[in-house]
Amino acid sequence: MRAGRVLNALLIGAAALTLGACDLLPGHGFKLDKDRFEAALDPKVGGPDTCLVIDDTATGKELYRYGAQSACNRPLAPCETFQIPLAVIGLSDGKVKPGEVFKWDGKVQPVRAWERDMDLNGAWRSGAHWWFQRLALSIGPERFKQALSAFHYGQGEAVGKPDAFWMGPAAGGGLFLSTRNQADVLRKLALAQLPASPSAQGAVQGLMLDQVRGRTELYDLGANCSSIADASRDVSWWIGRIRSPQKDGKGQDVVFALSIESANPLSGREIRSRMLPILTANGLLPSA
Repeated sequence: MRAGRVLNALLIGAAALTLGACDLLPGHGFKLDKDRFEAALDPKVGGPDTCLVIDDTATGKELYRYGAQSACNRPLAPCETFQIPLAVIGLSDGKVKPGEVFKWDGKVQPVRAWERDMDLNGAWRSGAHWWFQRLALSIGPERFKQALSAFHYGQGEAVGKPDAFWMGPAAGGGLFLSTRNQADVLRKLALAQLPASPSAQGAVQGLMLDQVRGRTELYDLGANCSSIADASRDVSWWIGRIRSPQKDGKGQDVVFALSIESANPLSGREIRSRMLPILTANGLLPSA
């Protein structure tokens, strides 16, 4: 991790350091005691195969990076985080409408809560794989190739099994993107700058809203799936946005993407539970 810290220092270059705290974008309100933050990260989610990037939403400037360049640029299966572009494309193309209910086909599901009819909101909250698989099949590989290429998402096409190409090699998936790529897609979504319907992007951003703490909003999504064909290693994700309105000339609006590739995977929910106290203790989120 020492080498990763040296690389990070080179990247942020002239960032001012005062008593161990850094304000990486003057007037932005983003401040972080890097050593304290990483001392909290290391035992909870750290390691050589962990990457966390935090980018300024407005400019795309990388404000913080944990992990080596190789970890942050490594192509990884998107797993359930692919629900973001999938829903944006589906809504934009009219393959699904807000409130439209997809009927459960009666087949036994791995999660009992998935065995019901549901709309996009219900599928998002429950993580019902069958619902998103059905939406993906209605869109088709040619449209995915066009849209994902325009989004600059991974390889820009649906590589692998048509209803599971985002779920890693063990599920027949061949779509991959880096942690940095995830953060960039999130930033464009936050600004409604993906080449898709602005209303669709706003709707998906709304689905991601997790918590409101005072004036601060947390949008997030967690996921995990196999990272190699024999399923002996997984990739886990926690991605999102932290937005605080401007006050006295300062505010905070950042996107983040955290990935862990490991033989002992954490669920997205577990990463979230570990990260929320760390973000709070280090001033990136106010107390609940």
